[in-house]
Amino acid sequence: MIYAARSVTGKRANNEDSFFVPKGGEISLAIVADGMGGHSAGNIASAIAVEAVASELKKGGPGGPAALVMNAVNHANTAVFEYASAHPECKGMGTTLVMALLFKTRFVAANVGDSRLYHYHAGKLRQVTVDHSYVAELVASGYITREEAARHPRRNLITRAIGTRACERVDIFECDWEENDALLLCSDGLYSELEDEDLVRVLKESETLDAACASLVELALASGSRDNVSVVLVENGEVR
Repeated sequence: MIYAARSVTGKRANNEDSFFVPKGGEISLAIVADGMGGHSAGNIASAIAVEAVASELKKGGPGGPAALVMNAVNHANTAVFEYASAHPECKGMGTTLVMALLFKTRFVAANVGDSRLYHYHAGKLRQVTVDHSYVAELVASGYITREEAARHPRRNLITRAIGTRACERVDIFECDWEENDALLLCSDGLYSELEDEDLVRVLKESETLDAACASLVELALASGSRDNVSVVLVENGEVR
């Protein structure tokens, strides 16, 4: 696997996003988390969640990949919730989470909140995860269009988050992928100002994953993103 990642503060005072990509021969795993909460609690929440998922998956355990992923995300929820319970100044802290456990011909993804995972195959981009947000529910119910959702005053309201309650629902996706396919994991600071066509164009035109990450972040900021911007790219291939 080939990995690249970038996370910038953007126009915010602090960067509350966290991410994970492996170093060396570690587990094949990618994670992005977008924290929320005052007094730096968002940064703490996202960091705890990312570390909890990565450490739990490195341990392994019984069951198939989907069960391991579910257990790891539940572990992250407990870790953030218990930290907030023990630190009154962090009450209400939480984070989104999107992740993928990677294998040669398939991957297992999970998400809570509105951070996304896209699958890039044969020049086309498909959103794998489903946003857990107020506007996503309105779009799914037919009350508003995707275009209206992008301008809705409550577009940043999420309906699920890691750590805000003792138990949270987690969506799991098991998907096939092929050699030279890529996965894009990102916070809403990236996709909120960009169309899918923008993402595809950058992926097609960039010579390396690092260059693609840099271009995506720069494009999001130039397009008006006012949030932290984080992106992880993974290519199903060997390091060249």
